Amino acid sequence: MDTAVSEPRANLPVAEPGATFKQVLKVDAVLFIGIIFLALLGVGITNYRVDNAYSYWSYMLVFLALMTTAWGSWRSKKLGLLKGGKLLYQQAILWGAALVAVAVIYRLLEAGRINVDTTGLLVLLMLTFATFVDGMLVSWKLYVVGALLLLTLLMAAYVGQFLWIILLAAVVLIALVLLFVVWKIRSYSND
Repeated sequence: MDTAVSEPRANLPVAEPGATFKQVLKVDAVLFIGIIFLALLGVGITNYRVDNAYSYWSYMLVFLALMTTAWGSWRSKKLGLLKGGKLLYQQAILWGAALVAVAVIYRLLEAGRINVDTTGLLVLLMLTFATFVDGMLVSWKLYVVGALLLLTLLMAAYVGQFLWIILLAAVVLIALVLLFVVWKIRSYSND
């Protein structure tokens, strides 16, 4: 019979589960808005500063890869969902393939196989797909970002001169997501 007394644990502050969930929701909302803003900025750059578009999309892809990977690791640790190594591997494959796709699209432009307008649309399509797939790995909010990017792509393809309509759609979608987050935080607080 073991009669040893276990040592008392150190009195470390422990985050209350509700506080952790609220914190995750708030960070999710901020990152969601940031991704939407960067994507819309990219559409504007592609439409008005074609010579800078490749650099912008390349840097944005690397930034999104790093940001969503860090975000996913942080969320999974906070919520106890998934081991970080597997997520890191999946993110590296996903965003590495996206970066290769952007490079191939711009090589097609240099070879004269596609024009500048088509290049911007293809890059946006690739980013839409990568963001949507990343929703499976990180957060459902990336599904919404992917849907907005697809809407942006379709609007840019058919009504390119009406960029303000795209901006209005983005603002409405951001407002809806923020309302959902606030509602979720309040309903979680009432439980």
